[in-house]
Amino acid sequence: MLKSTLMASSIPQTSPASALSTRLVLFSVLATGIGQSMTFTLLAPLGREVGFGEVQVGLVISCSALLFTLTSPVWGRTSDRWGRKPVLLLGLFGYAFGCILFATAFYFGLKGLLSGMTLYLLVISARVLMASLMSAAPSAASAYIADTTSVEQRVAGMGRLGAARTLGAILGPAMCGLLAVIGLLTPLYIAAGITLLSTVMVAIIVKEPPRTTSQPASKLKLKLFDDRYFPYILIGFVAFLAFSMTSQTIGFYIQDRFVLDGKGTAQALGLGMMVAAAMSFFSQAYLAGRVKLSPVWLMKLGLPVLMIGYCSLLFANTIAVLVIFLGIMGLGLGMVSPGITAGASLSVGAEEQGAVSGLVSACPAAGFVLGPVVGTSLYQLNPALPYLCACALMLPLTIYAWRFGRTAQ
Repeated sequence: MLKSTLMASSIPQTSPASALSTRLVLFSVLATGIGQSMTFTLLAPLGREVGFGEVQVGLVISCSALLFTLTSPVWGRTSDRWGRKPVLLLGLFGYAFGCILFATAFYFGLKGLLSGMTLYLLVISARVLMASLMSAAPSAASAYIADTTSVEQRVAGMGRLGAARTLGAILGPAMCGLLAVIGLLTPLYIAAGITLLSTVMVAIIVKEPPRTTSQPASKLKLKLFDDRYFPYILIGFVAFLAFSMTSQTIGFYIQDRFVLDGKGTAQALGLGMMVAAAMSFFSQAYLAGRVKLSPVWLMKLGLPVLMIGYCSLLFANTIAVLVIFLGIMGLGLGMVSPGITAGASLSVGAEEQGAVSGLVSACPAAGFVLGPVVGTSLYQLNPALPYLCACALMLPLTIYAWRFGRTAQ
């Protein structure tokens, strides 16, 4: 039973030392979740402050997401060879270092020391470097949870992992709202500091988990279209494609619809993302953890909720109403995400956990390769189009999930 997202772990025959290690792994996920949500909250207003257009901002996310997608499976397989802890440490340090570079590039832009294409290329380069290294962290963390949970506990374990990430998504926007008064870049430097603290604690305390199999996996490479887990990969990709179309335009939508400046946009968007993440946290902690819905049922119920959330955003006439609708969207995503992760993990053997974790970790990033560019391009044509398209994508995906569910259960 889930007692606390970060303070408890249902691992069979868990010693105090291994329980602490699990909590620190979850804390590392929390730390990067804070940083990522801060970046998504601040990128739109920061981009406009230094003169970037909507599509340029979308390309920053798309380029980094492409690298994340390509490197996640590699890091997942590497964690099977090197171990979970070394790969996790590399990902955490890479994220902190990249975040500092990313924030510093914008600092030069805000101070007028850099501008135009030079500034833009520096921002993209910093983000790409961050993504290529940080992709090691979620792959290793997911594989660690798979190593330390039984089959019966896998959904709850992945729910705790997702809840830790979502808790970071709650705290990140909240911190942005508070710290944006000091400066738009302050939250990013704070995020890098939290991640560095997590890196040190993981390095000192976390122990490499025992493997449940002795089969060597040094050359194990799973095929993308393997029937065992491909439906989860497909649902994850399309779900996050739709989510990225909306999440990367919602900052512009709020600023333009309610006529706000950069700091006002960051604060309003931070509140909306905090509520969305809180509802996602509820889904992952309660529905996946306590109610223990199966992975298939989490997806079958979550996708229609996502569809409703995307469509309702168009009818928000006040910031308060828009925040409520973002909460609906977060509720749906919080159901779909652990369903994808746990379902894929349960579909393979113990010797394949690192490899499949890398593939699943690449799903959100793969969606963010195309989604931001498509979303921002549609937004320039009509601000309603990204949300209508996201809603339309959920309909066939829901039908597919229900049909797939008949054979998977």
